[in-house]
Amino acid sequence: MLHLAIFTPGYISKIFTGQKTVESRFSKIQSAPFGDIEKGDLVLMKKSGGAIEGYFLAGEVKFYKDLTEEKLRSIVKSKWDELALTEEFLQKRKGATFLTLIEIKKPTKFRIPVSVKKRSLSGWVVLGGESQRQIQLF
Repeated sequence: MLHLAIFTPGYISKIFTGQKTVESRFSKIQSAPFGDIEKGDLVLMKKSGGAIEGYFLAGEVKFYKDLTEEKLRSIVKSKWDELALTEEFLQKRKGATFLTLIEIKKPTKFRIPVSVKKRSLSGWVVLGGESQRQIQLF
């Protein structure tokens, strides 16, 4: 399966330098990639407001639901170094009840970033079927 993930500034470079080895996605409702990603899937990395800069293969994937603030913080703190998050980032997601953790394998940077026009406001798009219409490669 192919996925398009949108990243806030700074996180893609942390992936390429090896500082960030686990990707996290938080939500208050069940939404992609929760339940939609599997080990071996390809994840395209798009900078928010920018181009697709590269990709990685999904390693181990873990899904958590019905989280309390305390349990969410405990899970994140146990993976703090691998996630390479900031406390400010985590504070903005403290009301999340769903969490997806994706091990990042073989991150690869494109020599030339690929421009896209994305129609969805979502931070994650599963590509295929109906979702293919949500982005358009230039």
